[in-house]
Amino acid sequence: MANTKKLPRQERQAKKRDARRTLKDKWAALTRKERQEFVKAEKPLTVWLRERAAEKAKAAEKPPAQT
Repeated sequence: MANTKKLPRQERQAKKRDARRTLKDKWAALTRKERQEFVKAEKPLTVWLRERAAEKAKAAEKPPAQT
């Protein structure tokens, strides 16, 4: 979560609530297979999602092997 120490209490709570909601939406969007992969990874959801996005970007960047 972002550093919210300098915000007033109400805003801080609202920001954290929004962050929890977006995380819950991301979790709900995962398939059963993806959830099982996440559990095996034993990492926080945000870290796992970030790593997964990086892998996809790297795979898209790399041209397919020619035979």
